[in-house]
Amino acid sequence: MNDIGIKPEKVQYILRPLFTILQDETLWNSFMEYAKNIRADTVMAFSTHLEANHPDVQSLRERLPLFAKRFAEVRAAGMSPMINYYVTLGHSNMLPAEHARTFTEMVDETGRVESGCPCPLCPELRQYMVEAYKLFASLDVDALWIDDDFRLFGRAVTHSFLCFCDRHLAAFAQRTGTVYGREEIQAALLMEPSSCTAAEMQLRRDWRAFQEDVLVELCLLLREACESVNPNINMGLMTNTIEMMLRHGRHLDAEVRALRTKNRPEPHIRIGGANYTDEDLPGILDRCVTFDALASMITESCQISSEIEQFPWTIGGKSARGLSLELYLLTVSFSPRLTLSINDGFLGFYDVSGSYQKTLGPLKDYLQAVTDALSGKERRGASLPFPSDPDVTAGMNLSDGPSMRMNHSLTRIGIPVSPGTQTPTLITMKEAIAYTEETITAWLEKGAVITSEAYYHLCERGILPNSPIRVEKGDMSHRTTFERITASQAPDWLRNKDVISWVYLPMHTGYIISADEGAEVWSSIYDNLGEMQSLGVVVTREPYPMAVVPHTGNLLKETGRQWLYQQIMSYLTNGEHPAMVEFGVNIYPVWWEDETEALLGLTNFSMETYPSLSLWIPTRRELAKVEQLSRDGLWIEANTSVTVHPDGGLRLTLQGGSVPNHASFETFRLTFSA
Repeated sequence: MNDIGIKPEKVQYILRPLFTILQDETLWNSFMEYAKNIRADTVMAFSTHLEANHPDVQSLRERLPLFAKRFAEVRAAGMSPMINYYVTLGHSNMLPAEHARTFTEMVDETGRVESGCPCPLCPELRQYMVEAYKLFASLDVDALWIDDDFRLFGRAVTHSFLCFCDRHLAAFAQRTGTVYGREEIQAALLMEPSSCTAAEMQLRRDWRAFQEDVLVELCLLLREACESVNPNINMGLMTNTIEMMLRHGRHLDAEVRALRTKNRPEPHIRIGGANYTDEDLPGILDRCVTFDALASMITESCQISSEIEQFPWTIGGKSARGLSLELYLLTVSFSPRLTLSINDGFLGFYDVSGSYQKTLGPLKDYLQAVTDALSGKERRGASLPFPSDPDVTAGMNLSDGPSMRMNHSLTRIGIPVSPGTQTPTLITMKEAIAYTEETITAWLEKGAVITSEAYYHLCERGILPNSPIRVEKGDMSHRTTFERITASQAPDWLRNKDVISWVYLPMHTGYIISADEGAEVWSSIYDNLGEMQSLGVVVTREPYPMAVVPHTGNLLKETGRQWLYQQIMSYLTNGEHPAMVEFGVNIYPVWWEDETEALLGLTNFSMETYPSLSLWIPTRRELAKVEQLSRDGLWIEANTSVTVHPDGGLRLTLQGGSVPNHASFETFRLTFSA
């Protein structure tokens, strides 16, 4: 994982005004006033608008004086000018400009053409893009960013793989020495990995490596074009959702290397997949967690930032309160660099209440104090692993986007996640199939939560020969109703009580769990007639610290399973785990620590208010002091009490103003005795 957040960084607001703002004097003046008021660091202007995907070069050249004029004002205001090159390969199926009709357009597996979205192997497109990028790079700009249409997926038919044009297929045949039809490639990509022959799996790997090499080659062309006219320029790249990046095998490390210029060797990488509204507050939490995971896939040195958007691109898409909650969580999770596309390029920035400007300006000081406090600390928590190697992702089920549900579910029940540095590791079927035995064993040695489906497959691979936990194929479908908590350490309100399962809390009903001596049974699954169908959660330390669970990861947001999974986390980390929220749901903690201090970022993505809120910190350390960051960026004594937790460690209870309000956040600094 890129080490963003563990060294001193500067909080940056990077505003992305639409081209229409630059064209209109009134809109531009309003925008610049707004940019100054919120203390923006950068103005990254869009090169084009919602017009033809590829305007002719002459029309682009005619825009340069306007950009030069606007960027001179940006410089004079103490901000950095940058270009957001809006269309490279095309965001969506649109009518092409006259000159672009000669481009070879992308084709899906059925032969359908993506109008206005050219294949990156098209020589006419490449020549055009080199000329266009040179024009904008020749301006007085600090960076030129490639927008997230730089991809071979996700246009008119999102689930379609691309590109299967004749040019693309011919290049692939030349590379592999074998001629494949588009239907043959598509069929191999959509097969269950376990049913693939060695040749079909090799075809999957070859295709994904080829696709990535096509993108890397275009990265190099565009970087060289920009650097040839502006040696001091920095390159930037915007990405899409992690689900799409994994499904289509992007290798971001390779793209980072391709975008390094001689004088600016750390390109900008914007993590994408934003939540565009605040209509679903926990949905913002989910998207922030996916950003976090995607950042963990990048190990090459670069400048990581996050995407903040609103839709429609007019005032009202997202409240200032929801926006600040999002900005805080992204900052405390992985990066203080924030790209904001939240200014109205259509009707003007008429922020009547002034809420955005009153919020974002002062918030910057708070975010800077949080960023400073992260210096030297390491993130801790559980997580799924997220691969950057296309060889690994080729071994996953590609019929749909990989699921983030396990990470999302933990955050909803107050358990911190930490992609890239995770302990324990969450292992589902996709990991059990795709990764090498060596990699999986390394996770197991540090502790793992394994679904019953994945555990069965690991046993089939011979990875767990001496475990006292057994999983066999069976059938609990249509009979699973209750999960009974039988753990001896369960509190009175939960011990030997049933928590609902039925159809709403999905389980892997095709697998039956049992246990021998050396394993502990914490729950069992019963049908509606009271007959036990399977064991539920079973834990062991033989041969590795493991918890086998029947849950798919969907809908764990229920107090019984909240208790159960928090017990799992403490067990697998031998009683040394970051803080976990008790009873409150949709309240998510982020935890960073060093030897004597921890930083706890607590976000409340619910509409609930709490007079007090308790957190369990499994630890053998003694807590000496708890401070809270005030909204003006100062550390003050927090309103808390500390008691011994009945399950070991500490219970930290927040009270009064230390409890994060609904749709809000608080930051705490915990000092432990030496």
